[in-house]
Amino acid sequence: MSQFHNGRPGTVRWAGFIILLCLAGIAAGVFCRQFSFNPAVLVATTSATASAPGTLQPATPAQSEPAVAIPPDLAVLSAPESFSPDTLYVKIDGNADLYLTAGFVQLQCQRFSLKTNNEVWMEWSVYDMGALPQAFSVFSLQRRAEAQTWSLTPFACQTKNALYFVSGRYYVEAVTAMPTEAMMTAMRAMAGQFVAAHPPGAMRIPELELFPPENLEANSQNLQAVDAFGFNGFTNVFAAKYSVTAGTNQAEALAFFEAAKTPAGADALRDAYRSFLVANGGSEVAAGAGAALGKPIADSDGVEIVFSLGNFVAGVRAAPDAATAATIAQQLADRLQAARQGGRK
Repeated sequence: MSQFHNGRPGTVRWAGFIILLCLAGIAAGVFCRQFSFNPAVLVATTSATASAPGTLQPATPAQSEPAVAIPPDLAVLSAPESFSPDTLYVKIDGNADLYLTAGFVQLQCQRFSLKTNNEVWMEWSVYDMGALPQAFSVFSLQRRAEAQTWSLTPFACQTKNALYFVSGRYYVEAVTAMPTEAMMTAMRAMAGQFVAAHPPGAMRIPELELFPPENLEANSQNLQAVDAFGFNGFTNVFAAKYSVTAGTNQAEALAFFEAAKTPAGADALRDAYRSFLVANGGSEVAAGAGAALGKPIADSDGVEIVFSLGNFVAGVRAAPDAATAATIAQQLADRLQAARQGGRK
């Protein structure tokens, strides 16, 4: 019994109680801290989990995402985010349909900053569109009016604060709110490394070669996956702008075509579109030189001609007058006819 004298049992119990209180306090602190956002911790975690320094990583291991080397002037600022067709609206609410109707597969985006100044940052967004035509479609419809052509790929442009380009199945955007020279240089370097890591191949879209070259506005071609010109019968319509002279003024007109499955399908689509135009305020005008391709229809946007040729349904819209519409329509018809015969003009 001597081991219990001098009050030691109480001392031991109090010491144990105090230790338990300390451990409980530490556990509570850890629990609370996990809900506290610290950008420095986020960056460190992102870098540590990368399989190789300076590469974008998939948000979920089950998904394969395109990696890209990060230029030495940039640092990771946020963890990668991944969006599926079901969640894309969370990222770009109000504009998701443009991507979804064009065949969107997945988006991965991430933010990077200059190492010398983390307040200068950009967001890098890679849209997997499944195939080149789909990627071109969103690129062509997202192209800004002020964008300058860029030689990175056949489909690439840049503005004072952003880069937009297609590399095979991928449509990529890099946008910064602070377009310093250092940031823009780093963004262009990152884009070049992405294309090198994911060779896009020839990136040839044969349909773009079917537009007549006369008066064609450079880089104006686009591909609308659904509901072109507000008509829900159209799918996969290629269109291009033309600069034309109307009297003493310069104007624009739009040439377009779609390949139907059969000639009968093209005829039906032509007739349905003409009916749509008339139902929405259009009226037939004197055919003139366009008689062979159908009577022109005038509406609030200008003069339109729609015709079918083989399995193509095609036409011209928003022309300043019937003669201009007929001229461009005939040039387009000649190109489509050459394509049907296996050649090009």
